[in-house]
Amino acid sequence: MKILVGCFYHETNTFNPEPTTVEDYILVEGEDMLSRLGSTSEFKKNNVDIVPSIYATGLSSGIVKKETFEYFVNKIISQLKTADELDGVWLHLHGSMIVEEVGSGELALLKEIRKYISDDVPISLTLDIHANIPQEIAELVNIVRSYRTVPHIDQQEIERVTASLLVDAIRQGEAVKPVFVSLPMTICGEKALGKSEPLRSIFKQLDAIEENEEIAAASFFLGHAWSDSIHTGASIFIVPTSGEFIGAAREASIKLTDFICKRKSEFDFAALALDPEEAIKISLQRNNKPTFISDSGDNTTAGAPGYNTVLLRKMLNQNLKGKKVLIASILDKSAFEKLKESAIGDKVAVSVGGGYDKNSEKVHLQGVLKAKGSLLGYLNAENDVVGEVCTVSLNNLDVVVANRGDSFISINHFKKAGLNFDEYDVIVLKQGYLFDDLEKVSDLAILALTPGATYLQIKEIDYQHIRDDQELI
Repeated sequence: MKILVGCFYHETNTFNPEPTTVEDYILVEGEDMLSRLGSTSEFKKNNVDIVPSIYATGLSSGIVKKETFEYFVNKIISQLKTADELDGVWLHLHGSMIVEEVGSGELALLKEIRKYISDDVPISLTLDIHANIPQEIAELVNIVRSYRTVPHIDQQEIERVTASLLVDAIRQGEAVKPVFVSLPMTICGEKALGKSEPLRSIFKQLDAIEENEEIAAASFFLGHAWSDSIHTGASIFIVPTSGEFIGAAREASIKLTDFICKRKSEFDFAALALDPEEAIKISLQRNNKPTFISDSGDNTTAGAPGYNTVLLRKMLNQNLKGKKVLIASILDKSAFEKLKESAIGDKVAVSVGGGYDKNSEKVHLQGVLKAKGSLLGYLNAENDVVGEVCTVSLNNLDVVVANRGDSFISINHFKKAGLNFDEYDVIVLKQGYLFDDLEKVSDLAILALTPGATYLQIKEIDYQHIRDDQELI
C-alpha cells in the first residue's frame, strides 16, 4: 500500500492588505516532514509505503501570491509524477486558503492532483474547523474530518483518524464520495468555542453520528468570517463507510443541519466583550492576575497584520495604577531593526506601528531596551522560530516590537522573547480567544472590540463577495 502525504496550510484573511509569499511559510521536505505529522505513526503501523511531499505551513495572513501557491503545488505534483502507482493521497490543509487570480487554493490543488490520479484512488483530508469549503471539493475527495476542538489541540489526533480511515478505504477497495451541505450562516470565530454552547452540543452530535457503523466521519465547519469569498460560511461533511450507506449519510446530514440551525442563535462571545476603553478600565481595577486583553480586531492568529496601535495609544494615556502591563506585540520591521542595534539596558527612542491608517498610527516610544528574543509561531509552528522581537520598557508599560506579525499563544512564547510571564498584571495580546496554555493560567480574559482586519462585529463588515443567503452571526 503506497500513500502520498503532504501538508499545505494557510488561513487567508482577505482584509489584510499584506500578501503572503514563500518566505512566510515554514517548509520541510522529504523524510524530515514525516516527524511533524500524526498520520505517520498510523501509516507505519499499517506497513504503508509513505511517499512524502511537503510540510508547508503559513501562519494566518493576507491573500497568497499566485506564484507562491504554484511553487508549493509544483512540489506536491512533482512527487505525484515520480511516484509509482499510488493507492491513496493524504493531506492536511486548512480549508480557507485564498490565492490571487485563483480563488480557493484547496480546490485548485485538489483539481490539479486529480489530473494525475484516477477517481478510484481515495483522497483523505484533515481540515481546520474554520474552513470555508467549496461545494466542488466533495466531488474530488473521499474522506474529510475537521478538528473537534476550539482552541485547536487535537490536530495530531485528527491526522491519525483520517490516516486510519484512508487505510480502511484502500483495503475496502471503494472510493466513496461524501455528503456535503453548505449552511446559510457565517459565524464569528470568537462566538464558537468548544467548551461553550452550542458548539459543545454540536460536537456531541458529531460523536453520536460517528457511533453509527454506517458512518465513517462527521464534521461541522464553522467557516472563517474574515475571508470575503463566495465560499465563506459554515458547512457539514458526512462520510459513509461504503457506497451502500450514502442514504444514511444524507439522513445524518439533514438531522445535523436541523440541529445546528435551531441553535444558531446561541452562538455568542464566551469571554467578556467590551469596548477598548472599558476593557482597559476594568483590567486596571483588578487585583488578581493575569488579566488578558485581546486586541481582537488585530488578531494575527486569524490573519490580521498585527501592526495596529489602538490599545497601545490608549494605554499610554492611562494611569496604570501601579500595574505592570505588557503589549505583545506590535509589528514594525523598521523599528525592530533600529532597536536590534542597541544593547539591553540602553535608552532607546523609536516610533512603532504600521502607519497605514488611523488604526495603525505610529506611536513614539522612549524608554529602555528590556529584552531581545525569538518569536515563535502557533498551531503547526508553535515550536518554530518565525521572527525576532525586542521589548521596550516605559516604566510600568512594556511593549514588544516584532519583525513579524504573530501572537504569543503560550508561556513559552514569553520565555523565548526574554520576558518573565509572572511579572505582568495585564497582558495585551494580538489574538481573539485565548489559546489553551494561556487559558489555563488566566484569571480574566477580555475581548476588546477593537477595529481592524478581524473586527468581531461581522454584521458591520462591508463584504463584497459572500453569498446572499449568509446570515452573519
